[in-house]
Amino acid sequence: MNITARQFKAAQQYPWLQAAYYHEDVVETTLGAAAIAEDPNIITPGIGDAIPLDYPDALMGGVHSVHVSPETEASKRAHLSRPGVTDPDQLITYAPATDEFLAEIFH
Repeated sequence: MNITARQFKAAQQYPWLQAAYYHEDVVETTLGAAAIAEDPNIITPGIGDAIPLDYPDALMGGVHSVHVSPETEASKRAHLSRPGVTDPDQLITYAPATDEFLAEIFH
């Protein structure tokens, strides 16, 4: 996880940030996997770029949106309502971290 000491301290104080930082790490790890990172047909916006919140995590062929999302109904519903997302197959889902797991990371 690539966060600053200040962000880490904030996550300890505000537990909702823990899931957000964990999600960011999962997205970076997923997009950094060789099968994705080395595929010239997949464009990723890059880590740390200033992009809109609803911008896709990746574009296949420059036009097909792909999002990395926790595998919860609320997250899937939210991502499926974003521009350019018309099919659940455009979501790469992962099991959300438990509160206990996040507490191990941030405490």
